[in-house]
Amino acid sequence: MQMNKKYVPLLFGLVPAIVLLLFLGSKLYTVSTGEEILLDTAPVDPRDLFRGDYVILSYSISTIDNETLGDMQFERQENIYASLSKKEKFWTVDSVSKTKPSLNENQVCLKGEIIQSRSNRVSATWGIESYFVPEGEGRPIERSRQNLSVIVVVDSSCNAIVKDLLINDTIVKFD
Repeated sequence: MQMNKKYVPLLFGLVPAIVLLLFLGSKLYTVSTGEEILLDTAPVDPRDLFRGDYVILSYSISTIDNETLGDMQFERQENIYASLSKKEKFWTVDSVSKTKPSLNENQVCLKGEIIQSRSNRVSATWGIESYFVPEGEGRPIERSRQNLSVIVVVDSSCNAIVKDLLINDTIVKFD
């Protein structure tokens, strides 16, 4: 029993490290195996005193109307899957479901959560609504009235990560 007590501090150090590695590993998996898609977006709010500068992004795919919903009813905080395909320049929602959908070759899916449900539409988040930027860069992006879009990487499990922010089709680079 005495020997087991020696390993307790080691376990307290290893468990958080393993959790962190699993979290980072899932993000790296998405980036390395996922497909890049381009989404139309608009900035909402760039600053949080505790988290630094970032841009909150609002996506057209986040509001889903009755035509796309069909007969489906969603409740707040319920999971949603959206099948997307490329229409001209941007990817848009083709259909939604409560379970991971079967996809055509030219589709990807996003996994999200319903944040608001009304009689004629629902609003969803996809986990890609925040994009962190260097200090002092958030406000200029938010004030920009230029075309804003993002390159998002989506993996086979419908998880998404923002890869790049674009203004007027040019990737934004920070010094």
